[in-house]
Amino acid sequence: FTLLHLINADLLMLGVNAVLVVVMLGNAWALRRGRAPFVPFWTLGLVMAGGVCTSVVWQGVYGVFWAFPALFMLYFVLPRRLATVLALCQLLATTAACVVSLGLPTASRVFMSLGFVMVMINVVLNVIGELQQALVNQAITDPLTGAYNRRHLQAHLAQRMAPGGAAAGGDVLLAIDIDYFKQVNDRHGHAVGDEVLCRLVAAICARKRGSDLLFRTGGEEFVLLLPRTSLVAATTVAEELRQRLAEAELLPGETVTVSIGVAALFAGQTSDAWLRAADQALYEAKRAGRNRVTVDQTG
Repeated sequence: FTLLHLINADLLMLGVNAVLVVVMLGNAWALRRGRAPFVPFWTLGLVMAGGVCTSVVWQGVYGVFWAFPALFMLYFVLPRRLATVLALCQLLATTAACVVSLGLPTASRVFMSLGFVMVMINVVLNVIGELQQALVNQAITDPLTGAYNRRHLQAHLAQRMAPGGAAAGGDVLLAIDIDYFKQVNDRHGHAVGDEVLCRLVAAICARKRGSDLLFRTGGEEFVLLLPRTSLVAATTVAEELRQRLAEAELLPGETVTVSIGVAALFAGQTSDAWLRAADQALYEAKRAGRNRVTVDQTG
C-alpha cells in the first residue's frame, strides 16, 4: 500500500503507511533479538484503530476493510484482556465513523460483522488455549497417578536455581519409596500395584499444602517438594506422612509402608546434588529397616 500511494501521489497516506511499515519492521527486529519493541504494541494498536476510523471517514466502505486485520493484529500481539478492551474500543469507534460517513444501516451491518469476528476470535483462542493446556498437562504429568513426572521435576528445579546453577536454599525434598512394592506386584498383579500407586498419590495430595509439588520419579518412587520449609518442619511432615500412609488402606487387608529421605537445599547447592542427597537419605532409611524417615546430614 505504501507503493500504491506513491504511484497515486497520495503523499499523506504514503507517509502514514511508510511510518507504520518502519515501526513494525523495527519491532520485529527488536523482538527477534529478545529486546523490547521500539513502540509498545498497545500504542500501535491505538494508532491503527484511529487510522481505521480516519480511513472510514475519508474512504468510506474501503476503509472498513482495514478494521478486520486490525482486530486480528490486536489479539496476536497483546495480552488477551488488553486486546479485548482495545478491540471493543475499535468496534465502537469504527461503527461511529461508519454512521458519519456511510449512514446508520451500513454502520449497523459493520457493527454486527466486526462483533461476530471478535466473538469468533475469542472462541478460537479458547479452543487453542484448552488444547495447549492439555498438551502441557500431558507432557508434565504421569498418566497413571496424575502426579508430575520426572521431566517436570528436572525443569522445575532448573527454574528454581540461580543463573550460576546454584540456589539460595530454603526448600526441602522428600524422597518417598514404597517398601517391598515388587512383592505387591508379584502377589496381586500389576493392576493392583497400579491401584496402590494411585491411592498413595491421593493420600499424599490430601496431606500436602497447595504450594507443595508431588512428582513420580520411578516405578514406586516419588519426590515431594516443600517450598519455604525448614528442615525441622519438613521432618515432622515426613513422619506424619509415613504414619498416615501406613494407616491408609493402600492395599485392602494388608499394610503398605513407605521409606522417606529428607534433604534440605542449602546455599550454593546444585539441583543434582540436592536430589542425590534426598536419594541417599532414602537409601539409608531402607538399609535401616524401611518404614522410617531418615534426614540427610551432609548439608
